[in-house]
Amino acid sequence: MVTFIEILWIVASYFVGAILPSYIFVRTIKGEDIRNLGDRNPGSYNAGKILGKKWGAITGIIDIGKGFIMPLMPFIFRMPHSLTTSAISGVAVVFGHAFPIYFGFKGGMAIAPTIGALTVLAWREMIWVLLIWLGLFLILYFMKQKDKRGLAQFIAFLLLIPLEFIYREKTITLITTSIILIHFYLRRFILKKTIY
Repeated sequence: MVTFIEILWIVASYFVGAILPSYIFVRTIKGEDIRNLGDRNPGSYNAGKILGKKWGAITGIIDIGKGFIMPLMPFIFRMPHSLTTSAISGVAVVFGHAFPIYFGFKGGMAIAPTIGALTVLAWREMIWVLLIWLGLFLILYFMKQKDKRGLAQFIAFLLLIPLEFIYREKTITLITTSIILIHFYLRRFILKKTIY
């Protein structure tokens, strides 16, 4: 059973995840709600389209960073149930970004925090996933099929769970990464229909 401090950390992970830098930057610089601009997604890609590549990159780094740092800290602080706390914190930070309390529970697809969280929870597997994603993206790019870049992402992340079985990850890791991936596929590919 996780301790009270660990429960507080999990709750804090949600609230950190719920901070949307893209919303803050667009509101500060343009005085508008990013959810009413571009593709209406409060993420780094849309921030880049509205504010320029520099702000898109900054937003992406922050979003990946919060997804990475919150699940990592239970290991750094040597919490009694660090793996369990880390795993649940990963889910919490992703869901915080997707359903932020500060913004009426209307957040982004949480791709960047998903990458951050999964890199902590399954770093060996994510090396393969990211390399395959990059390879497929470059193939599509040179084939002048950039509009199908989501297909590279779709295929690469399908390999995560099989790789976790190969690396014999703990059950809690398999469960929490599955939850994160189910959300990822629902928001990124099914609800948004952005594969093609």
